[in-house]
Amino acid sequence: MMRGRGGRMAPKALMILATGKQADQAPSAKAFTLIEIVLVLGLMAFAAAVVITNFASLADRGDSQTSEEILQAAVREARFVAASERTVTELRFDKESGCLLISSEASSGKTFPLGESFNQDGPANVLFYLVPPSEGLAPPADASRTRLETNVVKFAPDRSSSPFVVDIDTGSGTPTRLIFDPFSSLLITPK
Repeated sequence: MMRGRGGRMAPKALMILATGKQADQAPSAKAFTLIEIVLVLGLMAFAAAVVITNFASLADRGDSQTSEEILQAAVREARFVAASERTVTELRFDKESGCLLISSEASSGKTFPLGESFNQDGPANVLFYLVPPSEGLAPPADASRTRLETNVVKFAPDRSSSPFVVDIDTGSGTPTRLIFDPFSSLLITPK
């Protein structure tokens, strides 16, 4: 209704549309169309398929880790335990169980199994070697040629260690030599 000059409300004329509805009626509530619903369901199904495929491949990858990857994980864990517990942590290879063992004063330790070929009956072995320190301003010792064997590698609370090298002998050919940076879990490639 509209107000006129005298303050009275004049009735508003109703407008009829071609559809037969009055123009002043509220439009019907908006809703999703069938195409929009099918599109959203399709996108959700595609996203679920991608997630399931990636999860399945990640789960399968856990069974197929190489001994080098397991060793790198053990070194990272030993550095982490040393820093988090603020104590000296040791990493060693136990031939009887075929596992890498991490131990510290505060905890009993964690094991990293390497596989059947690394146990006492298998031909595989893991050997740790320390890299001798350089003297004065002499260049650092060639880590790829070190033969200073040790049973244990120790990690300080600041996550550092003595420079060390690991030989992984799988029993089938030449051992793989990994040279670790003493201040990180990174591998150093020989020159």
